[in-house]
Amino acid sequence: MLWNEWFVGCKFLIALFPNLKRSLPVLSSSKVQLFLGYFVQSITKESHFRTSDNDGGAVQNARVAADERLFLELQPAGRGLSSQILEVDLVLWAAGSKPLLPQLESHNKPHNLPLNARGQAEIDETLRIKGHPRIFAIGDSSALRDSDGRILPATAQVAFQQADFTGWNLWAAINQRPLLPFRFQNLGEMMTLGRNDAAISPSFIEGLTLEGALGHTARKIAYLFRFPTNEHRFKVGISWFIKSAVDSVASLQSSLIKFLSGT
Repeated sequence: MLWNEWFVGCKFLIALFPNLKRSLPVLSSSKVQLFLGYFVQSITKESHFRTSDNDGGAVQNARVAADERLFLELQPAGRGLSSQILEVDLVLWAAGSKPLLPQLESHNKPHNLPLNARGQAEIDETLRIKGHPRIFAIGDSSALRDSDGRILPATAQVAFQQADFTGWNLWAAINQRPLLPFRFQNLGEMMTLGRNDAAISPSFIEGLTLEGALGHTARKIAYLFRFPTNEHRFKVGISWFIKSAVDSVASLQSSLIKFLSGT
């Protein structure tokens, strides 16, 4: 994922996996233009130098200032999209993690694992690496395709669900039991949009998107339910409550100061 914000307020969000469509209305209301299904091929920089006038009005050849511009070359990850070139002023890169499987391979037998272009291991429906029935791979290090042939996104909910299946299949393999095929259940999408602002689209209610303060609260509740133990939920819940209380007091204090000062 790549986020760019111009100084004039124009914002771009570029994502390789098109799993942000349900948040499109919220992002559009914030004047964010989305490029889904793209990856950044290259980022180039160009400098444009200005010249300065002297007292007589003659133009000196000396370079006194430089305006740097960035150009992003976007390439589509699938069919039906054309390449794009964007001129931007600021780039914030959040590209996620990179699989380390290529570095873990033996020097004597390079490319022994079936890796795709992103360095992920191709796995079968039981989450075992193809051609290596004794090796399981899940999460960001694995590439599993759905029924439509698309690779599942490298998100937390995919990794969580794969972990449950892998635990069972490890036990089944040790005890010579049948292995379960993995079936991903899409639970929806969540996206934070700043302090006390978020969007959440549960998959079990088609077309529903909670946003703003309500979406922020729903997102935190969903995260609390995903923690492994009640102790984790209690500690994190208390931490969030204290932070929220401190922020509320600070906001109230700031508003009171502005009121008393007449600004």
